Amino acid sequence: MTVPATGPFRFCPNCGREGVGQWREGREFRCSCGFRFFQNVAAACGALVSHRGKYLFVERARDPAKGKLGLPGGFVDPGESIETALAREVGEEIGGRVENLEFLASFPNRYPFAGIDYHTCDLYFRGTLALDPGDLRADPGEVAALRWLAPDEVRPEDLAFDSLRQLWASLPRGRFSL
Repeated sequence: MTVPATGPFRFCPNCGREGVGQWREGREFRCSCGFRFFQNVAAACGALVSHRGKYLFVERARDPAKGKLGLPGGFVDPGESIETALAREVGEEIGGRVENLEFLASFPNRYPFAGIDYHTCDLYFRGTLALDPGDLRADPGEVAALRWLAPDEVRPEDLAFDSLRQLWASLPRGRFSL
């Protein structure tokens, strides 16, 4: 399916002409000058950690989904493994480290940012904190607050992203013991 040039490009990044390009299948931009750009899926990761029967959520300090609950984690940078990205993001967001990572699931997601919808594949892991929960410190630029919630205190409508709601719904009560 071909649609008129919408999305991130009003002008072709190669030839500079306005409105001559087309988006195909919602992921490929093609211009009549021969320029092609693929908007591929970005990888993101999150860590589900528990302490004394409660799970750590971060209250998002920024959009998208400002004020909603997410897990410590974020985007994978070029040249980074998922595990390295998760360790970096957990360190940046909450000043902690997660050990004994176990892959739980992955889900597609949409991340709207600055007028562009980025398609992501969100990979979720569970693990244990490598320090006392009292030693965690939220990065105020990314995290408004740290919230420890029991499973029955988590409301799906409070979760920031579809992928996290899907993860939460996929975890049977028996798997809530880490």
